[in-house]
Amino acid sequence: MTPKVYWCARDLASSPIGNHHFILVVQGDPSVTSTMSVQWQHYSGKKFFTLGAFKKKEGSTNRLLVDYNETNDVLAVKEILNPDIVKWYKPDLDLQRHEVKPPGSQTTDAFVRELIVKAELYKKNEAKKHVPYNLIDENCACWVNSLFKACGVDQKTRLKAGEFSGVDWGEEDEIDASYFR
Repeated sequence: MTPKVYWCARDLASSPIGNHHFILVVQGDPSVTSTMSVQWQHYSGKKFFTLGAFKKKEGSTNRLLVDYNETNDVLAVKEILNPDIVKWYKPDLDLQRHEVKPPGSQTTDAFVRELIVKAELYKKNEAKKHVPYNLIDENCACWVNSLFKACGVDQKTRLKAGEFSGVDWGEEDEIDASYFR
């Protein structure tokens, strides 16, 4: 299997009514090697990592901050890789995913590296000029859309990849591009 990048949505950990959006990278052949310090998760014979932005309280402000391999994102991926861990009598995270191919003639390895580099630039720039979390604007879906745009994914692809069943807000919104430079 070739490596793949997905725009994902899963149920919110606290409620099945809304969705949380994040990026999933699944290892394949040829191997993705440009992950810098991001740790691969190993489960059910697969390697993957997740990348997303989350509402985090910093002082008196709710900010939109980056996190890799957040617990519920990882659990949602594990539910897809091994459906036997999902029990009918327990809530699960109902992961949905849409593949996002590297733009232009870029390799998946180069695309993944650019996603991480731009995510790290966002972290650095957001630390200087905070991005306040907003449920219907600057949220996880907006962040994923903005990161893919910063990495060259065209609007048509982003509009299609960001549509999921359930309640989504912000998947067509964009954070100022300067945060990713």
